[in-house]
Amino acid sequence: MDMEGYFSEVKAVAVEGFKRLNDTTQVEHKKWEVPVGSWDVSVVRGKVLEKATLSHILLNTKNPLTGEDTRFDVVQAKVYPASPKIPILLFNVEYRAAAKEQKFAGMLDVVPVAAHEEDLNFLADGLKNVVEKHGVDHEPLRKKVENIYKMDQWEHGINAGIGIYLDLAKEQLALIKEAGSQWLTSYFTIAEKREKESSTSEEVALMDSARARIMEYYFLGDMSISVAQKIGVPLEALTLGTLAPTIRY
Repeated sequence: MDMEGYFSEVKAVAVEGFKRLNDTTQVEHKKWEVPVGSWDVSVVRGKVLEKATLSHILLNTKNPLTGEDTRFDVVQAKVYPASPKIPILLFNVEYRAAAKEQKFAGMLDVVPVAAHEEDLNFLADGLKNVVEKHGVDHEPLRKKVENIYKMDQWEHGINAGIGIYLDLAKEQLALIKEAGSQWLTSYFTIAEKREKESSTSEEVALMDSARARIMEYYFLGDMSISVAQKIGVPLEALTLGTLAPTIRY
């Protein structure tokens, strides 16, 4: 399956949304060629979305779980807003093609920080409607995303658990497309609604804590960073596409 058309559309929608919210035309772009593929990152910075990133990853390597030769075609978006009232966006759509199976993986969710409950419900309800419209049971997909961003020493995961895990067959591309579009559109709506809302010092401290925990998770609790480094992906590519612009302890 050729994902180029869909992923080009997703990248355009995401980056245009980042630029619109930040009232800028500036996009920082870097691409790295690695022994097994490429790692492409676009970044938009500004007063509303302090750092909004869009990564497109193409790898021909072995699946770290099965050992099969696998082609990974991945689009990831991660947004660190300036306001703790806007959640941190987690968007990861992966297409995995191996000899025996082609399927989708990844996840859609947010780190809530100090987001309003009504905003989280708005995100969750919109996505649920899309999933059920395509005849798929929503709750098992939502259940799988709970506590994904969690380490053993933490009492709870830091992600909201309101999105879905994209454990879907290649025939469910239409669902993937609409769910991804819904998630981005709903997120931009919330960002526009909350961008000028004031925050307390306690809420800002909570945002700093969430950013630090995301970094801890990626470097200590998630295998993707270590696997990427083993196949030659530079640390700059990983940090540019995944980490917050500032991290305070």
